[in-house]
Amino acid sequence: MTEEPSAATSGLARSAPSVSGPVVTAEPSVAASGLARSAPSVSGPLVRRAPGLPGACAVALLALSGGCAAFPRSLDPPPNDETTVALLTGTLGAPLNDIARHPWFAVRRKGEQEWRVYEVPSIGVELDPFRAHSGYGRPILHKVWRGAEAERGAACLEREASKWLAALDYRFYPGPNSNTFGDVMLRKCGLHASLPSTSVGKDWRGWVGAGVTSEGTGVQLETPVLGVKLGLKEGIEVHVLGLSIGIDLWPPAIILPLGPGRLGLADR
Repeated sequence: MTEEPSAATSGLARSAPSVSGPVVTAEPSVAASGLARSAPSVSGPLVRRAPGLPGACAVALLALSGGCAAFPRSLDPPPNDETTVALLTGTLGAPLNDIARHPWFAVRRKGEQEWRVYEVPSIGVELDPFRAHSGYGRPILHKVWRGAEAERGAACLEREASKWLAALDYRFYPGPNSNTFGDVMLRKCGLHASLPSTSVGKDWRGWVGAGVTSEGTGVQLETPVLGVKLGLKEGIEVHVLGLSIGIDLWPPAIILPLGPGRLGLADR
């Protein structure tokens, strides 16, 4: 490809006077000064050839604002050859669809066809809570437990969920709410997983509370205004008014209070 002369070069050629006699080599400072005076202001070609920093920043902010979870789990239900417990979340309706998610546990015993679904406000039965759970959009499968571990989790959910739901004094913000239910059941039943940062209410521990994280590898201190979580898998999270920002160590990701709640690898 033949490169066209730049605007600065052509401008300099038009403005340079005709000099006769001995050729005098200009000092660099003089040449730069002359070029600065004679070069016309041309923005079009320069913008196309060398994008500026504001454009790069805009692209970065666009990526951060939406979040991105790479390599998400498949929403195909596991086979019924052994007991399964699954944790999923889905978006609320507009205008909260990008800033808030709702969790549910799907449980199917070995050999059964239907799934028992545990969530706020009730417990029900469904054929496919992975892709056809009514009322919530863009489902994400966060964790699956199978076999003996799932048997223990299923027995615990059956024992604990109805009692917690019956005693729930629901408060959309800051909690307790459906995400508080999800976090409490994870900890009570020893099902190690994390709800996404957009599950507002998951960190509700009362007006002041502290304890082990739902992953089981860290600790957290919480109030409705400020909170912090530190853990081997969880990394570090800072909670401000229920919104989470931080760095997840495994799988590695930046924790964001929008979209899927993370920029990096999906939960594992």
